[in-house]
Amino acid sequence: MAIAVNMDVDRGLTCGSLTSAALHLTCTTGATWTFQPPTDPSIRAMVVAELYRHTVDGCPAWKLRAIGQGWADGLDGLARAYGVDVD
Repeated sequence: MAIAVNMDVDRGLTCGSLTSAALHLTCTTGATWTFQPPTDPSIRAMVVAELYRHTVDGCPAWKLRAIGQGWADGLDGLARAYGVDVD
């Protein structure tokens, strides 16, 4: 699962507006993790992180990967990166 943002450029917003954005995670083990996505005014859409199932010692477990990858062409570029045809 991709955790993404798509900014409302009609209102003048880009990923440069993400100055206070952060993704926080606390595991059942007590470990904590924080990721602050990059603030870049040329980016209109961004995948902040991906959450996926992974097998550890034969047991399924969830993994979270910080990404912070953005697209200047917004949601169209993000969709194409995940294999969606955009007209």
